[in-house]
Amino acid sequence: MKEYLLTYLWSGLECYAAILLFDGFSERKHRSGIHWLIAACFTVLMATGLNLLDPGLANLGKILYVCAAFFLLHCILYQSGLLFGLYMTIIYYATMGCVDNLCATFVFWQSGESTAIDLSDQVPVSIIIHMIEILLFYLLNRIRKSKVTATTNWKWYTVPTLLSIVSILLIPFFGSCFQKGQMDVFPLFVCAVFLAFLQTAAMFLVSWMEQNAHFREESLSLRTRAQAQQESIEALSAAYAQQRKRTHDFQAHLDTLSGMLAQQPPDTRALQKYVQGLRASQTDRILLVNTHHAALDALLNQKAFVAKNRKIDIQFSVNDLSAVKINMVDLTILISNTLDNAIEACEKLPEDDRQIFVQVLLEEDVLFYSVRNRSLPVNVQPGQLPVTTKIPPALHGYGLQNVQTTLRKYHSLYALNYADGWFGFATDLPNTLIS
Repeated sequence: MKEYLLTYLWSGLECYAAILLFDGFSERKHRSGIHWLIAACFTVLMATGLNLLDPGLANLGKILYVCAAFFLLHCILYQSGLLFGLYMTIIYYATMGCVDNLCATFVFWQSGESTAIDLSDQVPVSIIIHMIEILLFYLLNRIRKSKVTATTNWKWYTVPTLLSIVSILLIPFFGSCFQKGQMDVFPLFVCAVFLAFLQTAAMFLVSWMEQNAHFREESLSLRTRAQAQQESIEALSAAYAQQRKRTHDFQAHLDTLSGMLAQQPPDTRALQKYVQGLRASQTDRILLVNTHHAALDALLNQKAFVAKNRKIDIQFSVNDLSAVKINMVDLTILISNTLDNAIEACEKLPEDDRQIFVQVLLEEDVLFYSVRNRSLPVNVQPGQLPVTTKIPPALHGYGLQNVQTTLRKYHSLYALNYADGWFGFATDLPNTLIS
């Protein structure tokens, strides 16, 4: 009876340690109360399964059962792919195994026994070992939440997972060497320390890589913002210069009209003809796009100014967007990145082929946005934005990722296509404010 109860205790402590680790790397699916209720029920079921297993079952079978259980726990409680869940399960199991092996080897070394000691029946020692594991995962959890962001590339976990597999294989190998008399107890303890250090380093390696990637992304973001600000300054300077010219011309027109009115009697026919000619000469406007939304006008006209400077024919189809409620930061991410990509694609073509068509239309409670531009061939994959073609790829592509994140935020679908030298992107967003 005692063994059965201890199984539930150990399973509970191990599930809690697993949740601490998983929380640091994955996003939960459920609210806190439901999350822990599912974890508690899962712990009971897993422990019951362990108690019902055939006592004569080989250790490999029990290991596979436990790994499958924690993999299922990750799939139920967290939002991630299956491969990432498998990676996290391997890293968790290897870490637990290394800590268990280190503590058991240390007790064995200090006891001076000639044969290995079974710690499964020593409840206080086993509790201390589980507390050490929980503390380790708690510290990692706190470090990740305070210093790094969530991962953006599951491939980073391949190296730590391979190191974890190596650790799992080396533990029984060193134990076999000791039993065959090929290794003394102190070298065995040193090897246990090395494996524990290797496994701990494997976990923190991911956090280090993510932190570096986060800093690199921030640096690229600052560089992009600086470029956008420079473009804004150029656009505002051009608009200001044009406005000054118009103001000067307007004063001259007023002087002319004043002189014509001063004639006695005033020549009303000449005045009407002059005003008509003045209206005809003002067909061009400072703003290429007028949506009645100040922020969108500034954004779209800035991109139009950049396109015109790069000898790209850009045309807009818009309606009254004054009622748009969507977060302007999100719209800027979507519009700015897609138009930047369209401009870059056009720059690779001869000047006569550079064309961009933009639609921004508010229809009822939906904002429709699309961009069509001439482009070199693009490999379009279903459900994926195009991969960046900039060199090196690792330092670029964040804009496309931000677009995808923004669309997920609004639960919006998007369409991509490439045909006859034209690349198209289209989406619609609900006209609502989401913080």
